[in-house]
Amino acid sequence: MASPATAVPLAPVHLADLTAKQLAGLLAAPPAQLAVDCRWLPAPHPLGVGRFVSQLLALRSRGTRIHLAQVHPVLARCLHQLALSRVFHLQE
Repeated sequence: MASPATAVPLAPVHLADLTAKQLAGLLAAPPAQLAVDCRWLPAPHPLGVGRFVSQLLALRSRGTRIHLAQVHPVLARCLHQLALSRVFHLQE
């Protein structure tokens, strides 16, 4: 475990404000840790939970540790049922 002095900071992302260019930047140079604010994310996701999860898994496959904050109870239940609560750090 890293000490506070060497801990990698979280890169915060607000999904409601994320542009295509910002998403492309995240995929091109993913941060070590990403905090995703899901507060304004509709539940279920307009493009489906699978689409949302696949985008997060694409970032995770490049080494990004993902923290999901303010997760809607419906989305949290889906992630738990898919056993993805072990993959992503959920803060409901």
